[in-house]
Amino acid sequence: MKKCEYCGSKAADDVVQCAGCGAKEFKNICISCETTFLGNKCPNCNVTIGDKPRTCLNCGKNSFEPVCPDCRVDLINRRIVQVNPYPTAVQQIPKKKSGIVASLITLLFIVVFIGVIFSSNSDKNTISDKNTIIQSLPDMELLTLKEHPKFYGDYKAAKSFWKEFDKAIVVNASGTTLYEDALLLVTTGDSDDGIITNVTINLSDYEKKHDLELDNVMRLICDYIPYDIINQYYDFKEAFHEVSKYSRYEAYHYVMEINDKGKEAKKSGESYLESKFAFKIIHRNDNDWIAKMNYLAYKGNHDKFQADAYDVEAWDVDLEKYRK
Repeated sequence: MKKCEYCGSKAADDVVQCAGCGAKEFKNICISCETTFLGNKCPNCNVTIGDKPRTCLNCGKNSFEPVCPDCRVDLINRRIVQVNPYPTAVQQIPKKKSGIVASLITLLFIVVFIGVIFSSNSDKNTISDKNTIIQSLPDMELLTLKEHPKFYGDYKAAKSFWKEFDKAIVVNASGTTLYEDALLLVTTGDSDDGIITNVTINLSDYEKKHDLELDNVMRLICDYIPYDIINQYYDFKEAFHEVSKYSRYEAYHYVMEINDKGKEAKKSGESYLESKFAFKIIHRNDNDWIAKMNYLAYKGNHDKFQADAYDVEAWDVDLEKYRK
């Protein structure tokens, strides 16, 4: 299985052109862990394209691992692997002490020990409950958390801000392909000391995605726009809407180019600025919505493949309408 690099549609390994957008560039999907990657080997679990799972002759479990995860049979050499999960050290049981004093000391020790254990478990349960509440925050609330870092914001601050949330992934560019299906993907360049240069909101798994409209997604992606930066250093270039004539795919593109003031700020080192500020919103298969903000987002599919396969028109949109 593989996935289109541009619209995200899945396809069989022998497909050469995406049925969703007409692209011919794909990324592989690992058959074992479902990680998306380029090349022949999954960087997450080392499974190679074309590998087949091994069947355990002892319990029938299918696995790509060398040892069966259920019964510990060596799937390569067909032998049982002995695993002792318990420590081998034998604890010495202290001898009983006689006398009333010894009995009182023992009783006191037991009471204190039980109190410590109870307190510890109580604290753990409290922490666990808090983490559960944080990590199970509804998707829309997570995406619009108050004072969250925005595009061109500090990468380290973003990593700290979202560290408690499983659905928000903050990584540098080298790890992007491993988390493309995350609800929120925030990335920087290869350096962890940089700033945010990519924001992706993937609503394909959102349980209420059937109720979403363009206006809803616009409010989400615009919540990550640094208006103070783009209004000062960028000028509007174009906004357009493209629709595929042969598949359920459309995309909205918004593009700004760096102006003279921005070029001076970039040259002086005052600010890190890309040559373009852009975002696109992809709507495919009737209910999948994906919004991407990065300087390459302005490239429409009609400019890459089959220009006559798309209807393209200007998109009249006012970003200030969505400013908070």
